[in-house]
Amino acid sequence: MTAAPSSVLVVGAGLAGSRCAETLRAEGFDGGLVVIGDELLPPYERPALSKEFLAGTKAEHELLLRPPSWWAEQEIDLRLGERIVRVDPQHRRATTASGNELRWDVLVLATGARPRRLPFPVPRGVHALRTVVDARALRRALVPEARLVVVGGGFVGAEVASTALDLGVGVTMLEALSAPFERTLGPTLGRLLAERYRSYGVDLRVETGVAGFGAGRDGTVRSARLTDGSDLVCDVALVGIGVEPADELLSGVSEEVPIHVCGDVGGGLGHWTSAATEAAAVARRILGRTRQPAPPPFFWSDQFGLRLQLVGRANAGDAVELDGGEESFLACYRDPEGRLVAALGANRPADVAGLRRELAVAA
Repeated sequence: MTAAPSSVLVVGAGLAGSRCAETLRAEGFDGGLVVIGDELLPPYERPALSKEFLAGTKAEHELLLRPPSWWAEQEIDLRLGERIVRVDPQHRRATTASGNELRWDVLVLATGARPRRLPFPVPRGVHALRTVVDARALRRALVPEARLVVVGGGFVGAEVASTALDLGVGVTMLEALSAPFERTLGPTLGRLLAERYRSYGVDLRVETGVAGFGAGRDGTVRSARLTDGSDLVCDVALVGIGVEPADELLSGVSEEVPIHVCGDVGGGLGHWTSAATEAAAVARRILGRTRQPAPPPFFWSDQFGLRLQLVGRANAGDAVELDGGEESFLACYRDPEGRLVAALGANRPADVAGLRRELAVAA
């Protein structure tokens, strides 16, 4: 077993960074431990931002992963509202935007990801959703009878669309492919979910994107110009076209210096359980612990009356066995050799739990 470092600096106070710090303490690390993040809120859960928090059924303090006092009790120096702008691996120093320097023996980069942007300027009222600040702004805009355009038919876009409908907002969703999730879940599941969205009242437009936005005299969005040449009146828009790693600090990093990466910044799956598992594995690796087998990826999404649970790695080209109907179904994905590689359940938690165990054994 390798000797534990005397100090660890974790850059990023999201799920991955906080879980890495938690695991270090739980595994007996008693050295200096700093977690630094550029948001002002202590580590919190992001999945609720598009659902309960946006709907107003979960308060901001209920998002917190730990009570505010917990970090000091664990002797974790949590520094919020500070951004690391430069890392010097040779001298093991990190510099904040305000010019403060932090020294470390081991550095963990868990800076996460940021929403992808459209390739043109957007007016006020066009939102992204990644942080609690984003969610606050979007929630203020989703008033009854407002008209929302969702650009992108991914999980965040679908969850916001579902929440917005419950708030009395009219929703149009733009999907560039022929069905939502066609590239990840395949056309069969994509068509099934498309029918579900439309049955709930979403104006789903496939093979359609946004080419620009029009604004009123006050500079706020008033319309979306679509790729089919038409204009769509709207009061608010959400851009949900994926994320990209916030990996600026990775430049210049070499294997000779003890720097570890976990979560979305390393090109992770963007899923809660994957980030948590990877962060815990990084903490154990820092302490020289035996590597544990990684469980299969697992993800869930609540939308349009469905609790979707995805386990494993689905591939749009895999064969799909579909059991059930619109209100409850189970889709099993098999590779060309017939092996189970993933499963997607809708309101089928017991089935998904069993398949999750099966995939873990096969891993």
